[in-house]
Amino acid sequence: MRKHTITIYSNDEFTFDNILREISFEITRKVFDRKNIKQRKFAGTWEEEVTSSSPLANCLLGSTETVAKWESNIVTEKQFKEFQK
Repeated sequence: MRKHTITIYSNDEFTFDNILREISFEITRKVFDRKNIKQRKFAGTWEEEVTSSSPLANCLLGSTETVAKWESNIVTEKQFKEFQK
C-alpha cells in the first residue's frame, strides 16, 4: 500500500488543474521510467515562473517558485487502517 501526498498552491481552479496535470505527467515519468523497480519512495516538485500576482513578485520576479510538492511512500497496513478512522 502506498500513501501519496500532494500539496499545491494556486490562485484559481484553472491553475490548480494545470498544475495537477503537470504533476501527473511527472509522477508517471518517475514511476514508470525507474531502474529500481523496488524503489520505496518517490518525490518531486513543480516550479513555475514568478508572476506579478505571486506573493514573491517583489523579491523574485523573473525567477521560479515552487507551487507544488508531491511524495509517494510505502505504508504499513496499520497506517492504512488508522487512516480509515
